[in-house]
Formats: sequence, structure tokens, C-alpha cells
Amino acid sequence: MALEEKREKRPPVTPMMIEEEAALRNGSRGLPPGPWAEAAGPRPRTTERHIAVHKRLVLGFAVSILALLAVTMIAVLLSVRFEECGAAADGPPRTGGNGSLSGVARQPHGAGQPPGRPEEDARGGEAVEEEEEEEEEEWQRRRELPPWARPRLPRHLRPLHYNLMLTAFMENFTFSGEVNVQLEVRNASRYIVLHAHRMHIEAVRVAEDKLAGGVRVARTFFYPQTQVFVVVLNRSLEVQKSYNLKIIYNALIENELLGFFRSSYVLHGERRFLGVTQFSPTHARKAFPCFDEPIYKATFKISIRHQATYLSLSNMPVETSVFEEDGWVTDHFSQTPLMSTYYLAWAVCNFTYRETVTKSGVVVRLYARPDAIRRGSGDYALNITRRLIEFYEDYFKVPYSLPKLDLLAVPKHPYAAMENWGLSVFVEQRILLDPSISSILYLLDVTMVIVHELCHQWFGDLVTPVWWEDVWLKEGFAHYFEFVGTDYLYPGWNMEKQRFLTDVLHEVMLLDGLASSHPVSQEVQQASDIDRVFDWIAYKKGAALIRMLASFMGHSVFQMGLQDYLTIHKYGNAARNDLWNTLSKALKRVGKSVNIQEVMDQWTLQMGYPVITILGNETTDNIIVISQERFVYDSDTKPKDPARGDNSYLWQIPLTIAVGNTSHISSEAIIWVSNKSEHHRIPALEEASWLLGNINQTGYFRVNYDIRNWKLLINQLTRNHEVISVSNRAGLIDDAFNLARAGYLPQNIPLEIMRYLSEEKDFLPWHAASRALYPLDKLLDRTENYNIFNEYILRQVASMYLKLGWPTNNLNKSLVQASYQHEELRREVIMLACSFGNKHCHQQAATLISDWISSNRNRIPLNVRDIVYCTGVSLMDEDVWEFIWMKFHSTTAVSEKKILLEALTCSDDRNLLNRLLNLSLNSEVVLDQDAIDVIIHVARNPHGRDLAWKFFREKWKILNARYGEALFMNSKLVSGVTEFLNTEGELRELKNFIKSYEGGAAVSFSRAVETVEANVRWQRLYKEELFQWLRKSLTQ
Repeated sequence: MALEEKREKRPPVTPMMIEEEAALRNGSRGLPPGPWAEAAGPRPRTTERHIAVHKRLVLGFAVSILALLAVTMIAVLLSVRFEECGAAADGPPRTGGNGSLSGVARQPHGAGQPPGRPEEDARGGEAVEEEEEEEEEEWQRRRELPPWARPRLPRHLRPLHYNLMLTAFMENFTFSGEVNVQLEVRNASRYIVLHAHRMHIEAVRVAEDKLAGGVRVARTFFYPQTQVFVVVLNRSLEVQKSYNLKIIYNALIENELLGFFRSSYVLHGERRFLGVTQFSPTHARKAFPCFDEPIYKATFKISIRHQATYLSLSNMPVETSVFEEDGWVTDHFSQTPLMSTYYLAWAVCNFTYRETVTKSGVVVRLYARPDAIRRGSGDYALNITRRLIEFYEDYFKVPYSLPKLDLLAVPKHPYAAMENWGLSVFVEQRILLDPSISSILYLLDVTMVIVHELCHQWFGDLVTPVWWEDVWLKEGFAHYFEFVGTDYLYPGWNMEKQRFLTDVLHEVMLLDGLASSHPVSQEVQQASDIDRVFDWIAYKKGAALIRMLASFMGHSVFQMGLQDYLTIHKYGNAARNDLWNTLSKALKRVGKSVNIQEVMDQWTLQMGYPVITILGNETTDNIIVISQERFVYDSDTKPKDPARGDNSYLWQIPLTIAVGNTSHISSEAIIWVSNKSEHHRIPALEEASWLLGNINQTGYFRVNYDIRNWKLLINQLTRNHEVISVSNRAGLIDDAFNLARAGYLPQNIPLEIMRYLSEEKDFLPWHAASRALYPLDKLLDRTENYNIFNEYILRQVASMYLKLGWPTNNLNKSLVQASYQHEELRREVIMLACSFGNKHCHQQAATLISDWISSNRNRIPLNVRDIVYCTGVSLMDEDVWEFIWMKFHSTTAVSEKKILLEALTCSDDRNLLNRLLNLSLNSEVVLDQDAIDVIIHVARNPHGRDLAWKFFREKWKILNARYGEALFMNSKLVSGVTEFLNTEGELRELKNFIKSYEGGAAVSFSRAVETVEANVRWQRLYKEELFQWLRKSLTQ
């Protein structure tokens, strides 16, 4: 994908791209058509004289043929010699293997010529197609798919080792490569099938090990449908023997975000380029031919040849560097341990670095733009990385497995970061931090991304999922440990016990409450299915299930089980049952017997989650009724699996429960709920007592009560909220809002709960309320009675806003303030006050912006800069927008750049919003990964929602071409633009748009339709009920 508006134009890869070697594959068969063919046919009788003449003619013909053959052989030898010399001059270093390529299929390609569409096969496309058709017909007769047409690679070969040699031509953004793969034969076959995509293959050679000679290559071809390259041999490879496959190829250093791609930055007015890889999940095949599935672990020896003005990086340290007289250098890297292709990595750049060393001797370096390194923008990340490696080594009792870990900060990347083993790549915004202008929120974001990627060095790199259906085995653990690892760095922040709830649990339950959701472990049949498993269900639901599992196992037993799991499976692959078995054994060692697989299969193989309803039985003392059903936001939506309605869903639920009264709450008890409805006796359940389920929200489910119990809980919060834990206060708020949105509760219950917040001094319940109010606000913000809702929220916020006030300017203070909870609470309340139109909040923001403009000194407190920027742009004139736009261009601090860009989307001026939308697709102005955020933020602005929706539809082809292959990006964009559409007209527009544009993001669009349908349904059924209660409440 180009940095321009469109994908760079290039001929698409087709099976024809490889056909030009066909003449060498098969040679000539018979004489060509024409007079010579006729001469070979049957002849009439002739006289002796004629026979003598014919003998002389035949003799002359034979001499001519011999002469022609001799000349041809000399010409071929000279041609081959010329090709090899040309390849040596322009291609990658040729180390190892024989100098000549016996048993080779070589494809002509001009020296120094950029890769493109190969020339047509010498025999013509028809001959090749006939052979392929015959072969396919043979497989059809066997009633089997040919090995190259299957969604997974055939299992008859296993790669043991790759020797990969690359030459990067940064002046024209191409590279050449030579890969030697040592193969082990498990089952005899004459086909070698491996992944290769968007590259030009120059030559292929297959030989037995120990110089046993070549195996003749009959022909080769690409099969684009499965992105494989097929080598057809003249004979079958023998079982239990080892062979070497050599492939010489070249390709582009792409101007997009996947494979081996290029990026750039400006230093001292000069644009500099770098090349970097992003292979996960299926893009290593764009950089070298390989067995690009996680199960195929092998060792890798990489060499990179580049101009001496650059340096190269890879997973392992440089072993030796060979300098050439012409200004080129070849870096030879140490051999890797066994690893999968998707986290192999390399980079060619002219960055500088800073370095530290862990207690165990691991060298940690952070590479970034020279000016960022000079400013110290990478120092924070470098220091916490050293501490986190030591933390994980101690927690897992498994040492970090490589001698070094490089952190690479790049300007352009499709994701926040990628966990490549030994060479983790981060987009600059998620790793560079300038303490003088970075907020606590930004520091937290940087911290958690680093914690996440470092966890992957164990969960993902050291132990890899067998297949992508269990991607949550790495992403769920890394997401869970974001909070555990941050707690290690900042123990007072209580991330796992508190922030996990609002940032993970509550967020993913919104998504998983849709009928169009999917299980954590979902079947993946082909490459096109792989991208859709990388979503918040795998990351956040996976993390929430792991947290629930750790809670009911006990954290120390859980930790012991993880240590065993990593030790048993290190340098290998594991599936979910391997984890369940190891954890069950850990429980047995402490005398507990729980079949973890039986419990957790229900949570990982079923979509969605339950809502537990607890009803007090008024006829029998101390008896309660507990029932479970699948929670869905729109009960009218047809189930994803029609054969299975929502009533068939059952979970084994570890329900923790406690009884409380005005001054006391009992210790929790655990009840395993496994039936649709169960009766349980609860001791000490008096008339004035209330019940509380899912203590500290460790379980992945919602809890509903009868109205009497809800009233008792609301009364408790009003009188003495501290009897209920801070986690459960946040949980009650989130459950109530979402139960009401789905129609399980009256609309007034969540708003009545909110009334106690004027006395709430903890950050978490305010954060939960703010997050729960956000979707409700977006459902109402274009209605004529919106001011009633707005006024109600302002009344709840006003007293706490006055109590907390505004922070002072803290430019000279430490970035990490001891009063994290207090500062985050103040920020949350200020954000609500400014968002809903508190006059003092608006005046304060306008004053701070005006002071900045007049003095050209930014004295706005760091922790509220984004709020002030957005409020100022919204309230003030176009000159303020232009000022923020100018600052966005001039600042070099990535944290500041991000919030300035988002502030521009807050304008009430539709012309400015349209201008920004159009500028977002200019990659010279807005980085590719940031354009999506611009469009989504405009869609969240009620003045720009219809503009963003129109822009999205008009530019969909460009957007889909740019982001279609990048994980998350398309689904994030589709969701962000459509999630707050809520009218019948907008629903029709969405459905019509989907009909007109087939292909691409089908799952995301299906989810979008369900979300908008639920929004429309809520407007129809519950909007008036809510407004009636609000009117009544405001007049009391």
C-alpha cells in the first residue's frame, strides 16, 4: 500500500508469473510443426537414385543438426555464465551450496531490474495450463484436493533450518534473496509446497544433503489462491531423508504496512528511509519463501547485505560483519533457537540506540531516530524493559531465551507493536515518551504496550499456539499480564484489581453481548479466516477468562501451573488442552480436583457470556433462586447459529456471593452454577439484607437482581458506599447501565445508582460511570430532548467538580505522581464536566488556550491537555483550529502530536471537519495508522457523524485497499464509524452500502448491522421511558 491515496500500482501475482521457466522444466518434445514434421511422415516408394539422393540429403541434414546443437550448447553455456555473473554482481551474497545449480529451474530476469511480471513461458501459456489441468484432473479422479489447493500446507515435509541471505537496495526499494531450507521428509512426495507471495522466483534447486546430487525439478508454479509456490520434482523425495531446497528470488520493499516494507522520517530537513518487517500472522511469505504456519518451527541463520550508511538488525546479535570496498557491508547474525516464521524479523535503518543490561546479562537496546535518542525519549521504555525482563524471569521461573532484546521505534507501523523475538517493533507513539510533555495517561499507555510485548517473549515466542484458532493463548495472556506487570512497576495503581475492570472486562462484554460475536477459540480453515481471530474477543475476553481462572484456582497455584506449562512446552507449540491439563495437575498437587478442561471449554468454545439472575424466595427463609441465560443486547436478533438458540447455552459459573447490610458485608462464598435454574440456601439472609454477586468482578458474567435487591443496593450506596468494595461499586454501575440498555432492567435504575457519585472519592467507579454513560450519550446526542439528559449528568458531576478543582501546572514535577488515583479522578470529572457543558469548565479551557496563543508558552497541565485542546477547538473560532493545526505540524514530540490531531476533530465547524477528513488520506500529512483515528473521532462528534459516515462510504475502496490486510484496522474503522448510527434511515444506508460493496470486512459489517439495529430498537422502546424519568427527577 502506497503512502499516496492509492495502493501502489503493480501487476498482480498470478500463476502465469512463474511460467517462463517451462522450457527448461520439460525440454523439447518432438519436432515443431511445419515441413520438417511432414518429412517425418510415411512416404511413397522411390527409385534407387532417389534413395541415394535422399541418403546424401539425410547425411547433410545430420551434419547440420550436429553443428546447430554445438552452437546452441556454446550459446547456452555462455548465457548461463553471463547470468551467474550478473546475479553475483546484483544479487544477494552466495554462501554455501554448490556454485552451479544442478537440478535447477531457472527463470530469466534482467540484472538490476526491479521485480515485476515475468515473461511468458517459452512454450506458451497453453502448454503449462494443459499440464496443470491434467494434474488437477488426476487429483479429482482421486477425489482429493491437490496439495497446493488445500487451506493448510501438506504435512509430508518439515523445515529444520533456513539459511536466508538478503540484499537490500534502499535506493530503489527492492531486495534480492537466497533461501536454503533444510527439509525433513515425513511422507514420500514429488511435490514441495511452501508459501510465497508477491515475489519473483529466479531459480530453484533441490538436492540431497551431503552433496548426494540434485533432484531434477520438472516444473514450478505459483498458486495464488492459497499463496503457495509449488516445486514439482521428477521423482519422489524419500522418507526419513533430508534435502536442501534453494530458491533465489527478488521482491519490492513495499510501500505499505505488511511484509518487508519501508517507512521514512525527516531529520534536519532531509527525508530518510528505513525498511522493517511485519510478518504476523501470514506475511513472512511476502519476504521469503517459507512454511508460514506457526507449527513449522525451525532455526534461522540470517545474513543482510546493505549499504554501509545503514545498519541492520534481526532477532539475534550480529556474529560477523564483512565490509566491501564498494561501500557495502554484510551482517551475519547468530543462529536463532527453534521459532515460527511470524515473529522472525529484520530491519535496515540508520537509527542510533541506547543500551542497558539485565541482572542475568541480557543486553537491551532501544533504537530510534537520532534526534529522539538524543532527547532521551526512549530512556523510560529502556529502563522499564530491563526491570520487566527480570520480573518475568522471576515470575515464570524460565529465563529469557536470547542474548539480547532490541526495541525498535518506527514512524509507521500497522499496530501498536509486534513481539518479534529479540527484535520487538513499536510505533513511535507507543514507546517514545518525553517526560516534560507527557501525561499520566500517555505514560500508562506506553507502559502497558511494553509490558504486553515482553510477555509475548514467553507466551507466543517461546511457547507458540499450534494454530491460529487458539491465538488467545498468547494474546489473552499478554493482555492479562499488561495489568500484572504494571502492578509490579507501580504497586499503588491496583491495575489488575481495578483498571482491568473498566479497560478490559466492561469493554469486551459490550462486544461479546452481540449475537454476531464468536467463541474465543474459533475454527480457522484458511488464510482469509486468520485475520478475523485477532480481535478484542481473543485479546480482552481471553484475558478476562484467564483472570477468572486465576481467581478460582488461587493465584499461587495458577502461577505454579504457568511455570510448568512454559517449561514443558518451551521452544515448541501448545494447544488449549495442553494448558488445561497442566493447570489441572497443578491443582491436584495442592489437593484440589477440578477438571479445568470441562469448565473452561464451555467458556472458550461457546460465544457470549451469561447473565446470572438472583431472586429472593419470599416464601422460604434463606432460599434464593439462581438462574443463568445468555446475555444479548437485542433479543430480536436471530442467533448466529440458527440450530442453536440462546436457551441452549450453559456455563459452569464460579459465582461468588456475599450478604450485606447497612454497616457490614459477609465474607464471600463460592457457588458453582451449572444448570438453567438452581435453588440455594444462603445463611443470615435477613429482611433488610441485600445480596451481592460476582465479588470484585472476577467472573466473566453480569449479575441481575430482583428490583427489591436493586433498591437495597442503591440505598446502601447512598448511605455508606464504602461497605461495598470499589471494584463492586464499579461493577454495579456497569451492569446496571448495560442490563437497562438490553431491556433486562428499567431505564431509571442505572441513573438512580449514579446519584451516589457526588460522595465517591475513588477513581474506578467514576471511570466506570463515564464509560457506561458514553454510549448512552451517543444514542441521545442528536435528539431534541438531549438537554434534559445533559442537565441531569451535570447535576451529578457539579459537586465533585467543585471539590477537586483543576490541577496546577506541573511541568517541573515528576511525571509519575504518587497521587495517581487522585489525579485520574480529577481528570475524569473535568472531562465529564467539559463534555456536558459545565460553564466554569468551558471558561477555564478557553482561558488556558488563549494564554498559550498569546504567550506562545504552553502552561496547560499535562494531565488535562487533551481535554483543554478539544474543548477549546469546539468552543472557539477557526483561528484556534488553525493554531492547533500549526502546532500539530511543528511539534516533534509524538505524544503531543497525537492529542493535537485528535483535538482537531472536536470542531463544531462542518467545513473544518470535512477538510480534516480529506487531509487524513494524505500520508505526507497524517500517518497511515493515524488516519483511522481521525475518521473515527469525527464520527464521535455529533456535528461530524454524518460527514464521517458519508466520507467512509465514498472512500471505502481506498480505505479497504490501504487497511484491508492489516489486523484490527478495517474492523476498528467499520465499528468506529457505524457504532453510534441510530436512525432507521442510517440503518437502511448501512444495509444498502453493504449490498453495493461485496467482499472485505464481512464480519465487521455483520456486527455493525446488529449494533445499529440494537440502537434503533433502543430508541423505539426505551428512549421515551428514560426522558420521562429524567423530567420527573429534575423537577423533584
